[in-house]
Amino acid sequence: MMRLIIYLVWFFSVLAMNAQTKGDLLGRFDSQRQGTHFVYQWNSGETTEAEIDEAAILAEDVYQKLTRVFGKQYMPSAKLIITFGGEGLNRKTGKKRTPNVDFQGRTHLYRFDMGGYLTPLPHELVHAVRVGRVNWQGFFEEGIASGIAYHLYPERKGFPRFGFSLDLIAGYWLNSGKAIPMRTMLNQHRRLNLKCQLQTYVLREDFFNYLINQHGLNNLVNLAYSELLGSDEGYTKHFGKSLETLAEKWEADLAKRFKKIDQADALVSDYFQNTSAKYIPVCEAGADY
Repeated sequence: MMRLIIYLVWFFSVLAMNAQTKGDLLGRFDSQRQGTHFVYQWNSGETTEAEIDEAAILAEDVYQKLTRVFGKQYMPSAKLIITFGGEGLNRKTGKKRTPNVDFQGRTHLYRFDMGGYLTPLPHELVHAVRVGRVNWQGFFEEGIASGIAYHLYPERKGFPRFGFSLDLIAGYWLNSGKAIPMRTMLNQHRRLNLKCQLQTYVLREDFFNYLINQHGLNNLVNLAYSELLGSDEGYTKHFGKSLETLAEKWEADLAKRFKKIDQADALVSDYFQNTSAKYIPVCEAGADY
């Protein structure tokens, strides 16, 4: 009887917890903690309490900043789930696990050498907040997540810039002729996003950061919750120009920024030779898109 009572207490406590979270808690973790706006799940053998402490501080900071960016009306009423899955790179096989947000809005993080668990957290939490509230368009969602994450935390390190400046790396792709056209990234998002990730993530991040700087964060947020989201008309209405015109002006602005960088060639060489960028394939026009 006592065992049954203990089980029922556990069962109903889990139900109560699930009722308060965006998405269901996962059973493959042996540890969890509740915060003000999050529930954290991890396995004690692969993630430390200190890592959870550090992530919880950043997560709450991101949440408060996103509340100011999007407005309370667009923030989730339930707690967000963040899971910590241990090492992101299997050094024996070379296989990589990518941080992501699933269809329930649960954020899944993995540890990498530069930044540990924390580097992708601002980006992924933008996704987590928006899952289930919008008509999802992959190109825009990745762009707004990268743009806002950079706007809020420009100093963050790790993929895809690995500590180098956005002007330098995005400018390199443009200057080298290896920048994938914005329209191509939009139309072929599902196929190119991860295949060409070293290019797509940097170029989108810089483009959406350009939109924020030139046209205001409010205009980007208004488009993000507009019925025109995902359409060409949305860019024209909220930014006053077509996507093609915006991309042209962005390229001209990026070219100027890249030109001002001292010893750009040496820095780019350092990026490709001494960071994880050297392990990530680069896409070529005519072959990959």
